[in-house]
Amino acid sequence: MEELKEIVRQHQDRYPLLEPVDLVKLIYQNEFGVGHFIDDEMASLTRLETELQGVDFIPGDLFEAIGGGLLRLQLRALGERLSAATVNRFFLLTAQRQQGTIESFERKLTILDKLYPARELESLLNDYKEAGYPPMSHSPVYRKHYAPSYRVVKDVFAKFLPVFERIEKLLAASDSPIVVAIDGRSGAGKSHLGQLLQDVYDCPVIAMDHFFLRPEQRTPARLAEAGGNVDYERFSLEVLPQIQANQAFSYQIYNCQDQSFAPSPLIEPHRLIVVEGSYSHHPALAGDYDLKVFLTVSPETQKERILKRNGPIMLERFIKEWIPMEELYFSALQVSEKSDIVLDTESDEYL
Repeated sequence: MEELKEIVRQHQDRYPLLEPVDLVKLIYQNEFGVGHFIDDEMASLTRLETELQGVDFIPGDLFEAIGGGLLRLQLRALGERLSAATVNRFFLLTAQRQQGTIESFERKLTILDKLYPARELESLLNDYKEAGYPPMSHSPVYRKHYAPSYRVVKDVFAKFLPVFERIEKLLAASDSPIVVAIDGRSGAGKSHLGQLLQDVYDCPVIAMDHFFLRPEQRTPARLAEAGGNVDYERFSLEVLPQIQANQAFSYQIYNCQDQSFAPSPLIEPHRLIVVEGSYSHHPALAGDYDLKVFLTVSPETQKERILKRNGPIMLERFIKEWIPMEELYFSALQVSEKSDIVLDTESDEYL
């Protein structure tokens, strides 16, 4: 409630002519998000493209907070930063998020009691409740003076906006497959970002975890090598040439538990290919990427996340074995310094 009260104050300052119905809409979006499921992606995209044609570009903040992990993506500030198709995917993925209850919504509406006289609210809220609390439109005054044009999206898209913006530019500039590699510290959110990109672009994600060293490769010299804790030779043979050839392929997934190999699902040609995992920026591989993203996090938060994800026994192995090897790789090969984008995911809002 405190977060929402602050957001209401911000909107009152930003839009001094707003009316009670506009704050009811804000609170509705805070509680329910989009408020309905979008079952026709192409129809949604067509509506968005039509709306964008009538919007004049005005430089400014692309996102406006509405609380509850949600934002309004302002179409007038969009320009060419993101494609309409990508904004539409943000919107659709947000619409799939289950959020909100009537009870919580009604509690939040009580914020308005201190802002407007009871007689001004009573009729509006009673009629609204009687109608079953459907999504509502902005007031005519708000539309006249502020010309609202936006889509409600999850805040994680804003957190990773630099990545999306760079990908959009790369896709617009070339017809060849674009390869994005996500490296970084354990627990920083590499797999999360890979999944996010897959959700938005429907692209394949190739995990570096599939390229663990085989027993015969784990020599003292290899394990002492900065970045040697991955089979970058096999990755260079089984993955990179096939991506460059823009053809369907499969690679071998190594299972370090029983030392077996199994074929990966077929990787179909796609405009975007994501490689995700520690050591993905190894110098033997980095030259074949179009965009290198590095995610970092503090040691304290890293340990908390690994403990939550893997449990205490595995945390000890990370601390004693894998984290020191990662840190040697990062420092000796200047991995973050040579990356195109470096993001600190210390805040859990990234995950």
